[in-house]
This record gives sequence, structure tokens and C-alpha cells, in this order.
Amino acid sequence: MPNNNPFADWLYDDEDPSAQSAAYFSNQNQWKTPNMKKYFQGQFSNIQNQYMGQLGQMAHGGQAATLEFPDFLKDINWGQEYGQLTPMQRGVDTARFNPFTRWMT
Repeated sequence: MPNNNPFADWLYDDEDPSAQSAAYFSNQNQWKTPNMKKYFQGQFSNIQNQYMGQLGQMAHGGQAATLEFPDFLKDINWGQEYGQLTPMQRGVDTARFNPFTRWMT
């Protein structure tokens, strides 16, 4: 039985498993603010999971799963992804705009 696993070569460089990590973190120049950098530095596994999901969708759709990780990263709109987060997720302190309220009884 032939091995038709679409995920068999999901690393674009089989010699170096850290190549995906290197490709991901090479996008840091697109992360404009310190909070944005901090957020995306912790999102590698989530972005990698999105990539794997897209490969799965390609395979289920009958296409060859040939999308490489660096190509997937090029299609990400980093600013839009970050802008859709809540202020708390972005690390923005909103407490000074919403003061604590005490009720006098």
C-alpha cells in the first residue's frame, strides 16, 4: 500500500525541523509594536496549526497538499490578525479609561 500521507512532508526542509520556526520568526519585521511582537512570539504553534488545517482542507478537497509553510506565512495579514484581538489580548491597559466604581450605601 503506497504512503499517500499528505502531511508526510509538511516541513519544507526535512533536514532541519527548526526551519518552520525560522520561517515564522523571520516575519518579525512585520510585527510593528512591542505588544504585537510579544503576542506573535507566543503564537507559533497556533499559526502552525492553522497551516496544518489548511493542508488538511486541501487534501480533503482532492488537491495535492503542496503549500509550503513560508508561502502560507506570506498570506497572513499580521496587522489585521492583531487588530481583531480584544484590548486585553493585545496587552493594552484599558483600566484608566474604565475607573473602578464604588457604590455608597
